[in-house]
Amino acid sequence: MSSASGPTPQAAHGDSTDSNQSPGHHPVKKRKPTYLVRKEEEKALRDELVHLEAQVRTLKTQRTPASSVDLLVLGDIVRNQQLGVAAAQSLMMEGSRTQCSHPLCPRICFKKDWDERRATLVAIWDEKLQNAYNDVVTRSLHMNDGADRESNKKFETDGGDICFKGVSVIHFPGVKSLRQVFEALCFYLNNMEISISERLGHITVRDDYDVIEGLAFNSRITSRDGNGITTESNTIVLMQIFEDGDPNFGGEPCAIVASDCVDQDECYPYRSSDHVRKDISGAILLTARTQKTGNDGPEGGSQSTDKDEIVVAMRRTGVLKLHRPEFPMSPLAQQEMEDGIADWVNVMIKTMCEVLHSPT
Repeated sequence: MSSASGPTPQAAHGDSTDSNQSPGHHPVKKRKPTYLVRKEEEKALRDELVHLEAQVRTLKTQRTPASSVDLLVLGDIVRNQQLGVAAAQSLMMEGSRTQCSHPLCPRICFKKDWDERRATLVAIWDEKLQNAYNDVVTRSLHMNDGADRESNKKFETDGGDICFKGVSVIHFPGVKSLRQVFEALCFYLNNMEISISERLGHITVRDDYDVIEGLAFNSRITSRDGNGITTESNTIVLMQIFEDGDPNFGGEPCAIVASDCVDQDECYPYRSSDHVRKDISGAILLTARTQKTGNDGPEGGSQSTDKDEIVVAMRRTGVLKLHRPEFPMSPLAQQEMEDGIADWVNVMIKTMCEVLHSPT
């Protein structure tokens, strides 16, 4: 039998040939069985698959360092930005600590003559309301009007005074009107000594020096805490509601309250040898809006009805200052006094809520 790989030994010797073969005739190669062909094709495909999977792993390995580098770079950028913001905040804090004036705190001096005192109070009315409105709107500009927000900071000045600055947005949903909330606020302001005494347990006394139609007053307020330390405030408060709106105050219905401390009073000077002077300067803006409130249908039905609900937003800014005591005080008493510098604000909110939700 002839071999497919070459001539037979007999043919190699040359002379004798197979009788069936003619000169120049080549033997025919055998065909591979189909199953062998398919097996080889399968192996080739598997080899290709292994090769491709290896390439994928290589590409993934190559991409990972690049992604990690990108993340590291982005992380560094974010951290640097955060540090930049922190540095700006630190600069602003230092500026607040060292600044000598504040938009809510122009210098107020009262003379001995009562007509002059009244004239001074009336003369600053419009300016104080405008300053209060501008300060509140500016400082709460980027606060979400739909949610309660609060931001406070407390620090000590170079002179040893303790200052507290705050801005907040508080909502009173389901009220009857803007005026209802304004009247609840006025109730607290006209009776704050009672609310402070009841809620904080501090013996608080108020002397009204001048009152104008219940919407403006100058009062001296002393409050003695549980450690026997008395704080003293000489304050003016101006209040006004604009139910039809006013172009100077946004044009929409609103109410504004401005308060400030009296820097010098010839009739009633501060008793710094016995009392710690507490300056209170603040601004409050009340605005109203309506929102839909969903209620279940009658008798537990699946249908619901939307009702309009009045929500009054109270935006508030304030500056409080406890002057450095001019008499001996224990460290504990001083610390507790400083920690409670803004307690009157909490008393105001609780009193307003109590008035708004009391049965009529």
